[in-house]
Amino acid sequence: MFGQHPGDLYRLRTESSAPEANLHNVAPPPPQSPPNASLAHHEEPVSTAATTTAVPSSAITPASTSESQATWGERDVGGPVSHRMAMDDYEAMRRELTQLSHIQSKASSKAGRSGLFRTRTSQSKESKVSRPRQRRPSSESTRTVDLEAGDAVGMTEKEEEFELGGFIKEGYFEKRTEGGHSSAKKVGVVFKNLTVKGTGSTVGTAKTLPDAVLGTFGPDLYRIISGFVPTLQHRNAGETRTLINDFTGVVRDGEMMLVLGRPGSGCTSFLKAVANKRSEYAAVVGEVAYGGIPAEEQKRHFLGEVNYNPEDDQHFPSLNVWQTLKFSLMNKTRKRHQPEIKIIIDALLKMFGISHTSKTLVGNEYVRGISGGERKRVSIAETLATKSTVVCWDNSTRGLDSSTALDYANSLRIMTDVSDRTTLVTLYQAGEDIFKLMDKVLVIDEGRMMYQGPADEAKQYFIDLGFHSPDRQTTADFLTSVTDPTQRHYRPGFELSAPKTPTEFEKVFRNSDAYKKVLADVAEYERYLHDTDCKDAQQFKESVQEQKSRTVSKKSNFTVSLWRQVLACTAREFWLVFGDRPTLYTKLFIIISNGLIVGSLFYDQPDSTDGTFTRGGAIFFSILFLGWLQLSELMKAVSGRVVIARHKDYAFYRPSAVVLARVLADFPIIIVQAFIFGVLMYFMTNLDRDVSKFFIYELFVYVSTICITALYRMFAALSPTIDDAVRFSGTALNLLIIYTGYVIAKPELLNTKIWFGWLYFINPIAYSFEGVITSEFAGRVMDSRSNLWRNFGVVIAFTVLYILITVVGAELFQFVKGGGGAIIFKKGAKKSGAVVYAAADAEKGGESGDSSASSGQLETEKAEASIPKTARSEEVFTWTNVEYSVPYEGSQRKLLNNVHGYAKPGVMIALMGASGAGKTTLLNTLSQRQTMGVVSGEMLVDGRPLGKEFQRITGFVEQQDIHDGTSTIREAIEFSAILRQEREVSKEEKLAYVQEIIDLLELGEIQDALISSLGVEQRKRVTIGVELAAKPSLLFLDEPTSGLDSQSAYSIIRFLRKLAHAGHGLICTIHQPSSLLIQQFDMILALNPGGNTFYFGPVGENGAAVNSYFSSRGVACPPQKNIAEFILETASKGGKREDGKRLDWNEEWKSSQENKDLLAEISRLNTERSRAAAPAAGNDTTAQFEYASPVGLQTSMLTRRMFTQHWRDPSYYYGKLFVAVIIGIFNGFTFYALPPTVAGLQERMFTSFLIILIPPTVVNAVVPKFYTNLSLWLARERPARIYDWFAFCTASIVTEIPISILSAVIYWVLWYYPTGLPRDSATAGYVFLMTMLFFLFQASWGQWICAFAPSFTVISNVLPFFFVIFSLFNGVIRPYAQLSVFWKYWLYYLNPSTYWISGVIAATLPAVDVRCAPAEAAYFSPPPGLSCAAYAGDFVQTIARGYLLDPGAEDQPCGYCPYATGREYMATLNVQPGDKWRGFGVFAAFCVSNWALVFFFIWSVRVKGWSFGLGTVFGGLGGLVGGVKRLFRRGG
Repeated sequence: MFGQHPGDLYRLRTESSAPEANLHNVAPPPPQSPPNASLAHHEEPVSTAATTTAVPSSAITPASTSESQATWGERDVGGPVSHRMAMDDYEAMRRELTQLSHIQSKASSKAGRSGLFRTRTSQSKESKVSRPRQRRPSSESTRTVDLEAGDAVGMTEKEEEFELGGFIKEGYFEKRTEGGHSSAKKVGVVFKNLTVKGTGSTVGTAKTLPDAVLGTFGPDLYRIISGFVPTLQHRNAGETRTLINDFTGVVRDGEMMLVLGRPGSGCTSFLKAVANKRSEYAAVVGEVAYGGIPAEEQKRHFLGEVNYNPEDDQHFPSLNVWQTLKFSLMNKTRKRHQPEIKIIIDALLKMFGISHTSKTLVGNEYVRGISGGERKRVSIAETLATKSTVVCWDNSTRGLDSSTALDYANSLRIMTDVSDRTTLVTLYQAGEDIFKLMDKVLVIDEGRMMYQGPADEAKQYFIDLGFHSPDRQTTADFLTSVTDPTQRHYRPGFELSAPKTPTEFEKVFRNSDAYKKVLADVAEYERYLHDTDCKDAQQFKESVQEQKSRTVSKKSNFTVSLWRQVLACTAREFWLVFGDRPTLYTKLFIIISNGLIVGSLFYDQPDSTDGTFTRGGAIFFSILFLGWLQLSELMKAVSGRVVIARHKDYAFYRPSAVVLARVLADFPIIIVQAFIFGVLMYFMTNLDRDVSKFFIYELFVYVSTICITALYRMFAALSPTIDDAVRFSGTALNLLIIYTGYVIAKPELLNTKIWFGWLYFINPIAYSFEGVITSEFAGRVMDSRSNLWRNFGVVIAFTVLYILITVVGAELFQFVKGGGGAIIFKKGAKKSGAVVYAAADAEKGGESGDSSASSGQLETEKAEASIPKTARSEEVFTWTNVEYSVPYEGSQRKLLNNVHGYAKPGVMIALMGASGAGKTTLLNTLSQRQTMGVVSGEMLVDGRPLGKEFQRITGFVEQQDIHDGTSTIREAIEFSAILRQEREVSKEEKLAYVQEIIDLLELGEIQDALISSLGVEQRKRVTIGVELAAKPSLLFLDEPTSGLDSQSAYSIIRFLRKLAHAGHGLICTIHQPSSLLIQQFDMILALNPGGNTFYFGPVGENGAAVNSYFSSRGVACPPQKNIAEFILETASKGGKREDGKRLDWNEEWKSSQENKDLLAEISRLNTERSRAAAPAAGNDTTAQFEYASPVGLQTSMLTRRMFTQHWRDPSYYYGKLFVAVIIGIFNGFTFYALPPTVAGLQERMFTSFLIILIPPTVVNAVVPKFYTNLSLWLARERPARIYDWFAFCTASIVTEIPISILSAVIYWVLWYYPTGLPRDSATAGYVFLMTMLFFLFQASWGQWICAFAPSFTVISNVLPFFFVIFSLFNGVIRPYAQLSVFWKYWLYYLNPSTYWISGVIAATLPAVDVRCAPAEAAYFSPPPGLSCAAYAGDFVQTIARGYLLDPGAEDQPCGYCPYATGREYMATLNVQPGDKWRGFGVFAAFCVSNWALVFFFIWSVRVKGWSFGLGTVFGGLGGLVGGVKRLFRRGG
């Protein structure tokens, strides 16, 4: 404008007293030119039509009346924030940064650098060749005058006081050119003939368990091998599909392009291609350049300068907001500027109105944290912290209310103008004010370009093609509606000639003048690049290099060195650890308790040879336990992949930095764990109390734990899913245990176990065990092994090897799934080979020349009559004085405050308010879904208190779209209909109604598709369908249009309108309603933060009723203003009375006549409806039932669904089979053909005992599966009263039985027969029964533990406690005779494994006739003339154990074998032959008790809310830790 850069205009406007741009379109008074307006004309004039402003607006308001207020976040936190106030904040921060820079840069001032005041690029004055740049047109000539007006003297004083302008222009986010007029980091984006192809077809078939099993030795094996050997990959395998077809265009620096299209049209694919994020696509053809920098060079050297911000918000949930932003800046800030980070974080928090959340967890759908809208702002702030030059924002306003979305768009406009950024934005529901901020627009349908060009010319282009734009429809909605055959309207006479298919639109556009302008625009920009020799790109490269640390290579994508990345990631690891206090306390408790328990098991061992074997057991367990405990690291390693992949794209750090950071974080954490556990174990077990031996013991325990942890993470880095990681890690752990040299002695492993004995040499635990044994027995009379320090070095070498493999795996493999995947159908689905996009089918019908009332509209209107009214359609729901409070920092925080209202049949209520105002909280409270806090107030149905059936007869459409992803659409809706409709309705009627729902929601073509493969809009339709299937009398909907394009949103709201006509009552929260959408609602309930009502009443024609209420208080809605946006903006600004006092809309509503009328209406409704005749006994049989269907039907339906879930998601069942096969093979062939020797007896015991090692693997697989289903039930299906706890428990147990039996058969066959155990049918059959019981036991064991534990991480840390008791207190590791009295008479008999081991031993050992090997016998010489029998026969008979090898031998040594039969050996184990069936019965009882505990804990903990004192325990531990901290603080 007048030769000035937009950033200067922004600075001038904010630093002067000039009035600000009216962002909310409040009608202004007639503009007046300020007297000093001519001061702005000192440079070359430019026409008003070519003017660019920092924040465009339709009008200007005088400074004396109001400011333009762009407010983020909670309106009650800090109040509204204007642009002028924001710049004041910038100036205050600039002062602090300047002070910092003066302190930091005295030593470097000679080099010309001083903190925030970055060195300007050395360059000559502006080149004579001007850079072409399109300017956004302005229709108001007064804007220039007003923006330039102001107190010139005051402005000059500010410029003299502050050396630079606003905070952005201080050069923190980008380097500035000399004079600070523009950014040195500015590059436009040129894309020419850009084509993107996706992998595979649009459809696929679900992979089932047989496919997974067969694939092990076929396709899956090939894919794994070809992943490591790329030359083996078959390049032409599979078909491709075009996602983007031949796009050409340019987006200059300082410009914003809005990309419009329906979901699935290709908007995301285009943004990813422009952002150079191409790995998930089969091919990207064409040219993309950034200011002349090719895409290949950008990928290699400037990765973080071009970013894509995804639609979903993925963060570490246990980090708070401040930690999340600090971590981002730590990786993007040079070391000398690190002190600035805190100030920048404060700036970002203030910019986005989330300062009050700085210490609140980010959270996610399962971890309680900040709200969804606040989480979206954290994502935006994090992306801004990347300091990138080109940013692609994918539907970033999802979850934001319309006012906040506008403020967000304004922020992007400012950042783009002042920082010369290149911005591309996809917004599905863009308001008119947002659209006006855009320079260009791109319209896409099915990957084809329908229009590209100036935003203000797009609407007219389509009107000229023959399309009609309805009144009050926003421009963005109109442009999107043109791509939808069911929504577009034709001008009279254009019904036949207007284009209809995407191909026709593309052809027309390529032949248009608009496309010629695009090509000319591209040519002009390329000519500019040529004439300036890519000057901008050179400045960009220099600027990027200067931002890097001195130790970072010029070719590196990263800002800081690898070491700095590792340090930042290490800090984050500690934040994650200490942010999850329950897990930390649980792990500490388990370590201490297990140290005490196991230490007491081996308490005070004798120094004689009697303590040799048990001493080895104590050492073996010491080395193993902490590594066992570290299995919980698997979930952390796998679950954070999405965040790590995004941070890699942002060039925050290399994935290998996370690997190394976790190792660094392990050092202090594990040393504390090893010290606590080691002290308890070492001294309680009476190991040699020598200082050097103690520290050698601690050293090996410490290093072994780090080694095992590194092994787990290696498998996690190489595993696609958590199931795979658990399977591989658990199997590896079992093999480490078997081949350590403890269960089977080292000489025997190496000499007789020819099958797998070699595994000893690659077992790090074996070297640690040998090292500690060497140390412990050194200096004693008995012989000991050597190679202590060699073994230590070998363990270190294995640890380094595992870490290196993990580093390589993290860098090479990314198992994060991208978008654009195929829709997956169940096997045998009729439509699995069809193209399933409904839009394509609809367009075929449109080719015949439909008029403005398209065939799609006629079909849905025709179907309207088919929606049956519910049996309870006359009921009225009222609520008065509803309040809700939650515990907060030792007190109560009120989230709802005296909310009144009602819902009647046929009435649609829009629940509106700013993000965080309490909309979802009110929905949850009204629907009786709150699980914590205090709810008060009166909620009535027909004037009577709510019955227990209330949750069943109401529907709740959640925002998160939580489903069983393996179900098909039809199966999910049928499941809901069968279980939630009244029990007297026949199944045939229910299924017929399901078909109606599927047809009405236009899901027929994809009814057999798996829900997990659906897009956002399709999943939302399924969520609505599942709730409608219950025929609810009242329907609650939480953001049903969130994440949808405007046409899909309108389609869903229109369908809800039809439901209201059919007699349903609806209460629906909505964030960004267009004028068309809000008119579909009958009433509006508007909330301010704190849950305060500021309006509840009718909408009126074009919002007349709403406008009447507010205009009567001095604030009127402009004629063309969206009434929904007006409500939100009015609430945020407050407004003023005629006397100048600020309006408090909350108080205005409380004192209003409308509120009094509302209370009177509620009273009238309650009175009238309560007088209605109550249902006669027996006529309303369903009202007395909390669940509509009987328990038997619930159980059978849920069991069937769970079986289907395991069948279609085969990794769980496959993992169980895998473990059974691998452990069975290793066990069977390690103990192959056991001889009838003394050693053979011991090995018979150990081969049976090794089944005890399977639970850590299987239970760790059972827990996440059970927890996932439990979370689904608790989050959605129990509140909806679909099925009760008994059905859930029964189905969960029943679905484990078949796979447990199959796994037992496989394990038994592979183990039992190779070992040579008795093959008679009685013994073999008994052992098979015991094996089957064991596999049933371990599945139900994991389920009941999961049922009572408060969180998944706590479960993972609790499991080793049970495994230790189960494995050690059964008389094998520590013989019964050597158990301490404390454990001997109760824990030994309470341990289920005691009975399994004793039963199997009692069945397999009695028949063994022992034949001692020569080395096993004890030899003695009888007196001359006496035979062995004559000399020692009486002794053998007296002790009744053993036999003489050669009783008749004389004059030669006699041999005595200590055991003659297996029965004699059994006696040393406290096992008798009669224990066989006792063991079977008791162990079977334990299996039954496990199942009973599943039912008990689900009922008591999940339904009744009992905590069994765990809260007190954790609270006590927290207090103890806090006391220790305070003690150290005082001591310091």
